[in-house]
Amino acid sequence: MEEKQQQGIVLSDFLVKKATVSGLEARDAKDVLEEMVSALVEAGRLNESDARAAVKTLLAREKQGSTGIGGGGAIPHCALEGIDGLMMMIGRSENGVDFACVTGEKVKVFVLVVYPPQQDQARRIVLGRILHLCRNTNWLKFLKAARTAREINDLVNEYDNEP
Repeated sequence: MEEKQQQGIVLSDFLVKKATVSGLEARDAKDVLEEMVSALVEAGRLNESDARAAVKTLLAREKQGSTGIGGGGAIPHCALEGIDGLMMMIGRSENGVDFACVTGEKVKVFVLVVYPPQQDQARRIVLGRILHLCRNTNWLKFLKAARTAREINDLVNEYDNEP
């Protein structure tokens, strides 16, 4: 049943398009997370206090095990009290970042997911959908090749209807 739910999920409903970063400047995992969370602040989706809590929680999550999924992708995620709903944003690094991925490769595409704790089921479905697209379609390959935020956002829309 969860696979069917994943197919029905519309990722663009959760995507904070104004936060998309096509050229992450960070060179390490901590800086990537800080840069991505800052983009959510600049887009008006998180306040400074939430941003600090998000970075702290994301770093703690990465210490438990990398969210790198192979193929040059990672899906960092965390629960955050006080936010009004699940949100995701995408950041792309030209040269890649060592994100302690099990495969040893650098990560070029980061799909950050932040959600309220009470939306854990939605989080599972969204993460499952992202993972499915990364592993079973050309989505991750095209995201790595995208040069602008618009191209990245268009790819999310384009792949929303992929099985």
